Amino acid sequence: MRFHTFYTTNLPEQLIEGHKKVCNHIGIDVTYHIQDAIDDYDTLYTAHGKFMTSVMEQEEVACFLDIDCLPHNKELIENAYNWAIENKSFVGNAQNISHTSMRNHIYAAASFLIVTKDAWNTLGNPDFAWFMQNKVQIDTAQLLTLRADQIGMPYQLMYPVGYDGPEEYKLSGYGIYGTGTLYPATWHYFRISKFKDSIPDLWRTRVNNILGNQKIIPNYSSCFYEL
Repeated sequence: MRFHTFYTTNLPEQLIEGHKKVCNHIGIDVTYHIQDAIDDYDTLYTAHGKFMTSVMEQEEVACFLDIDCLPHNKELIENAYNWAIENKSFVGNAQNISHTSMRNHIYAAASFLIVTKDAWNTLGNPDFAWFMQNKVQIDTAQLLTLRADQIGMPYQLMYPVGYDGPEEYKLSGYGIYGTGTLYPATWHYFRISKFKDSIPDLWRTRVNNILGNQKIIPNYSSCFYEL
């Protein structure tokens, strides 16, 4: 089980170091891929998806982890990996695009994603890059889930447990997520642009939580209803 992480040269070294320390601590093998910084956001966003497609072409099981997404539960990650292989499918963090007409389409996001070659072939080898379709944005890796829904392929999503804020978004009918979202196996900061000038205190806190084997307790629950 080897993960691939894409990042750009304009991000601070402390971010990269923190990610590497956490992955080493958890016991996750990660290969880091560095991309020259590009001022054009759309071009850079496309480069990320194209990178994911190139990895998928070379791997029987492609595993992805964003540079601002920290693993914290190796057992659940291994379970997801094994489930994807056994079911010839994919597993990922649940996400949507809350500000578009696709807001009700929850999909397996690129932040934490495990995809088998069998699933990718069955789905017609979709490109992972984002694109516009009839003035609607299809996000990075979203086409996997859209096609799986069309043919009834089973897949698994890891839904958010809670988030730190202050930014928050509606995850369709499920609940709320946002800055610093805690998933069962990972914690995702969600706003990589916040790292270009300095390292957010929240990032340092969560890195230290994981390195100190401390339970992450988000500020807010993601569920609409407390049971």
